Amino acid sequence: MGKRSTFAGYIRQRGMGNPSGNGKGTPGTFKTFVSAAIDPTAVLGPTGVYLPAGALPLGVTTLGGATGGVSPTIDVSLAGGAAGGLANELPADAAAAAEVQTGAELGAVLTADTEIEAGVGASPATGGITGFLVSYIIVDDGAINS
Repeated sequence: MGKRSTFAGYIRQRGMGNPSGNGKGTPGTFKTFVSAAIDPTAVLGPTGVYLPAGALPLGVTTLGGATGGVSPTIDVSLAGGAAGGLANELPADAAAAAEVQTGAELGAVLTADTEIEAGVGASPATGGITGFLVSYIIVDDGAINS
């Protein structure tokens, strides 16, 4: 964990409202990311990276890094979920231009810390390491914490 950039706790923007709660601003949450790297030739398995309880997964962005193969792909999912539940057939060899937001496991709030799984997709690479980012927000009730 980073010494100056990591802390334990929730973070949200207060908007234009004031601490007494009678302002008009709508509180907003911050989009954050976890990163993982996998062997793009390995079968779907644990990454050692977890999303926290209360997280609402939003999407996955591949950072590329695989070598060989013909348009190699990876699948990313939550532990216990369907293969590719967060993102199916992501490019493994090139960084994505945009976040993939089509997985069946996206948009549901997690009730427990949940590990991210990833592995080779339908088109295997022959080597390298593929990195990816999973974006999420923490669901917040908007109440001011005093």
